[in-house]
Amino acid sequence: MRKAPGLVAIALTLFAVAVAPAKAQSPVEFDHVWIMVSSNAPERAALQRAGLLISPDINRHDGQGTASITVEFENAFLELMWPDSTVAVKPGLERAVEKFRHRMLWRSSGWCLIGIGFRRMTLSDDAFPFPTWSVSAPWLPEGSAIEMLTPRDDTASPSLFISPRAMADQGDQAARASRFHHPIGVHRVTAVRLIFPKTYRPIEPISYLDRCMFSKSNKATNGQWS
Repeated sequence: MRKAPGLVAIALTLFAVAVAPAKAQSPVEFDHVWIMVSSNAPERAALQRAGLLISPDINRHDGQGTASITVEFENAFLELMWPDSTVAVKPGLERAVEKFRHRMLWRSSGWCLIGIGFRRMTLSDDAFPFPTWSVSAPWLPEGSAIEMLTPRDDTASPSLFISPRAMADQGDQAARASRFHHPIGVHRVTAVRLIFPKTYRPIEPISYLDRCMFSKSNKATNGQWS
């Protein structure tokens, strides 16, 4: 696949072994990653060839104008998402839908096609040392919102965000994963590696996560959660 200028690429490293817990000092933990794909996700075939099972459920994000399918693991999930004209868009969220469309068209737009979600590991919602903003939509649990870490107008970086607590319960995730037995034998996501183009300058949220979570290896060119 061709890389668009400024694109941040991501590789998921999956192993069927126990995963080490997040560092004790880390206030967040990896929850899931989404990748913008073509309508109805024909790209799923690559995951199936790799020995992963795709959930048959289609997730419709009412108000957000997108739909998705997932690959479920005990501690996280991989989501393939696309703009869907049959899913309603809430007035005021038109710009968000347009952003998703640009991310889907990454080859020509130059936008990053990846989103990385985290869950809080602390009881309190402490502020981050950089500005954040929130977005809500009808498909989210009532009264909840997604806290966005990536600046609104950043197109080159992955979409970094904090999932609502009501959607990031680890017990619920393990229960969903129990429905699937991947032929490749994998159970858990044990690492997520970000590979940056040489011209990319990491934004402050990535630097912050690097200090909290990334392993110390290869930090000159990429970061890795483990």
